[in-house]
Amino acid sequence: MSDEHRGDPPAAEQPGCPKTLWDGMTPYQCDEGAETGVCPTHGRFRMPPPSADPDKPCQHVDMHLDADVQRLTASDDDPTVVAYIVELSICCLGCQERFRWTGVPAGMMPNRPACSADEFVLHAPIRPASADPDFGLGIPGFAIQYRAGGGR
Repeated sequence: MSDEHRGDPPAAEQPGCPKTLWDGMTPYQCDEGAETGVCPTHGRFRMPPPSADPDKPCQHVDMHLDADVQRLTASDDDPTVVAYIVELSICCLGCQERFRWTGVPAGMMPNRPACSADEFVLHAPIRPASADPDFGLGIPGFAIQYRAGGGR
C-alpha cells in the first residue's frame, strides 16, 4: 500500500539544489532555488511536470547549454598550453532531446569551429585576448568529409 493510500504524507522532495559543494574537507548541499526549482549557480534541478498531451511534440522552450574548455598542452611531459578549445552541446530540458550543429564541418581544426562526427558537440578554438592572433594554429587537426552515395 502506498503512502497516499495509508494517509501518510508523501516523502518530502529536496527543498533546494541537490549539488554538493565543499568547504575545505566538509561537504554541504547548495540548497539554492527551492521556490523555483532553478539554482542561480547550477541551473534547473526540478523538472516541470510532463505536458498533458504526450502526443504533442515538445516545443523545446527550456534549453541547457553545456560548455567545457579543453587546454591542449605541448605534450604529456610539457604542460605548456598551446591551444584552447571550447566544446559546446545543447539539449532540451523538457524532453531531453539533444541538438545537432549544422553548417560546420565534422572534425577538429585549430583555425575554425568544427563538430563531432555525430554533430552533437561543437569544437571551437578560442584564445585569450592578450594572445597573438596565431595562438593555437600550430596544432594538427582533421576533417571528416561526407560524400553522397558513400563513394571515395
